[in-house]
Amino acid sequence: MKKKNIAIILSGGTGKRFGGTLPKQFYKLGDKNILEINVEKFLNSNLFFKVIIVSHRNNIKKTQNIFRTKKNIIIVKGGESRQKSVFNGLKECKKLTPERVVIHDSARPLFSPKLLFKMFKFVKSKQAVVPIIKISDSIRNIEGLSYTDIDRSNLYRIQTPQLFDFSSIYNAHKNIKKKKYTDDSIIGYKYGIKISTIEGEKFNFKITTKEDYKIAKIMNVSFKRSLNRVGQGFDVHKFKPGKKLIILGTKIPFNKSLEGHSDADVGFHAIVDAILGAMGKGDIGEHFPPSEKKWKNKPSIFFMKYAKDLLTAEGFTIDNIDLTVICEKPKLIDYKMKMTKNTASALKISSEKVNIKATTTEGLGFLGREEGIASQAIVSISKTDDH
Repeated sequence: MKKKNIAIILSGGTGKRFGGTLPKQFYKLGDKNILEINVEKFLNSNLFFKVIIVSHRNNIKKTQNIFRTKKNIIIVKGGESRQKSVFNGLKECKKLTPERVVIHDSARPLFSPKLLFKMFKFVKSKQAVVPIIKISDSIRNIEGLSYTDIDRSNLYRIQTPQLFDFSSIYNAHKNIKKKKYTDDSIIGYKYGIKISTIEGEKFNFKITTKEDYKIAKIMNVSFKRSLNRVGQGFDVHKFKPGKKLIILGTKIPFNKSLEGHSDADVGFHAIVDAILGAMGKGDIGEHFPPSEKKWKNKPSIFFMKYAKDLLTAEGFTIDNIDLTVICEKPKLIDYKMKMTKNTASALKISSEKVNIKATTTEGLGFLGREEGIASQAIVSISKTDDH
């Protein structure tokens, strides 16, 4: 489905009503500007293979600089009106032969990605899907001394994003005469497109004035919520004849080694297991089966970097790691600082987030009999998620 869909984001405004030194789409909500927030929501939805930004000619270079590292972005010049800007975007779309197109005003950055999925779930062939909000306030027609009530029972506010069959909305725009319309759904309706509606989102309002911007900043903060997860990992390896151990990437001279398919780094293995557990992605044996020869004698820092990449791909960061190594011998106190640095380096985090402990079992069990070494790790991760 992704290869059949294109999003058009209208960013051609000059901010006359907004009254700022920049067009409003370049003002920030948090650490990103309004246009960036819109674009990332479309790209991150994984519903579109291209996003077309329609920019005012004076802002094309600025827009190009913002998205120079982003893939699947096309920037085109806007027209003298919203209507002409949309058609410029549609003409660019036509080169890519999409099946459907979503048209969106960048002044509405607070829509949720759920709205996009809801629209695609609802759409049928040769029709449009438009989000609407029923008007709940009393409506008056005030003109001069006249103060007239208006029946609001069938009145709705129309929002973007709006989803269309591409060929239908392209032909509708192509055939417009001189009349100006305020959105694309009414153009489609005038040219025979069936308009289906879904319930919109009240927070998906249009930022038009400085007061709107202040409200949007407050709402953007409230939408951010922290996702916190915790995972635990445990690993054990038995001793074999040897001259050294590798624990948490640290070589330790000893009269034995640890037996394992890889390098048997009992500390790193426990941490990787804990990270996978926190993310709900199984365990280390599922990702690196000991039955596969390619993992034979593999340095465990490879597994750590793999786990780090998984975290990064899903937007998680490590808050802290608490690890306990359990063995009678060797004594690890002299190696704890090096272990901490190696762990932090492998995961690209601060050493302050890593706590390494060592303990014994007071001579009890297989660990007490010095038959092997065990390690237990607890890892907490988090990410900030949009509504």
